[in-house]
Amino acid sequence: SPAAAPTFSAPAAPAPDRTVSSLTTTISTLAVSDGNVTVASRWGRDALRVVRLPSLRVAPNWPTSKTPLHYVTSAAFNAGGDLLAVGNDRGRVLLYRLKNP
Repeated sequence: SPAAAPTFSAPAAPAPDRTVSSLTTTISTLAVSDGNVTVASRWGRDALRVVRLPSLRVAPNWPTSKTPLHYVTSAAFNAGGDLLAVGNDRGRVLLYRLKNP
């Protein structure tokens, strides 16, 4: 008689260490540096959050309601991780210096 076919099972998905509940639209942009992770969505106006590493805490004081991000299409850190460039749907690149928490 033929041998039984092996069965495979995928491991259960791991639980997240932290969620960013203040960003409620789909993430379209992710930028990582040694000390920060930036997540953004091009489908929400001013939808960008900076997550501090290793604490995994969302920066509470930036961006503010007066930060002119508009619809974020891209983001990148410099090699030192203290400058964040944010591109938007208006064709602008905004450069921000991030301070340590």
